[in-house]
Amino acid sequence: MTARNDLQLYEDHADRWWRPGDRFFRSLRSVGAFHLEVLLGDPDTRIADARVAELGCGGGIASLALAARGARVVGVDRSRSSLRAARREAERRGTPCAFVLADLCNSPLPTERFDLVVMTDVLEHLEQPARALREAARLLRPGGRVFLSTFDRTRASELAVVVLAEGLGLVPRGTHDARLFVRPAELERYARESGLRVERLLRERPALVRTVLTWTIHLRHSRRGPGFCAFLRKEHA
Repeated sequence: MTARNDLQLYEDHADRWWRPGDRFFRSLRSVGAFHLEVLLGDPDTRIADARVAELGCGGGIASLALAARGARVVGVDRSRSSLRAARREAERRGTPCAFVLADLCNSPLPTERFDLVVMTDVLEHLEQPARALREAARLLRPGGRVFLSTFDRTRASELAVVVLAEGLGLVPRGTHDARLFVRPAELERYARESGLRVERLLRERPALVRTVLTWTIHLRHSRRGPGFCAFLRKEHA
């Protein structure tokens, strides 16, 4: 029986994060590029000289993109091999970026020092996503923001992400457990309990034709869809 939410996949296959032809990580990079566009397209987002923490940074897709745009970035992840891949890619690009091996829910980063916390495709892998929101709130200065993406816990999301994406081999089998997907109402409650406020929530779904033609997951905005991005702000004291 295939394991679910098997995070060891990121450790075992970390050498593939930046291989152009790798199907799984090619899709991750495509999804990451879409989320970067959403973040950079937000009128309230300022990246140059911003202090950014990426929790659950993996191989550094978002961290390196933001650092290349002038942010001072530190990425946190528990996968030693993924962090090694991120550091190698940062060195290859000549992009200054720090990476820390730690539990993203209990990081060694300083309190109230960051302007932006990024958590893309992270919450759906956590048994206690509320802890990640509390950690993000701790790291943020008052008025700072969180940008995150995750999956809605619906039958349609399970069909799209687990049955189809994993079944077709676009994502390794066992990557996700639909039981851990997060409802928007739950996100709002976790945020409120952490001193955060949801400012905007944007739905997304696969761009099916482009995904099939390239055999790489591509996303598009949608009024309804299995995934969503959200911008949250830390309330002033």
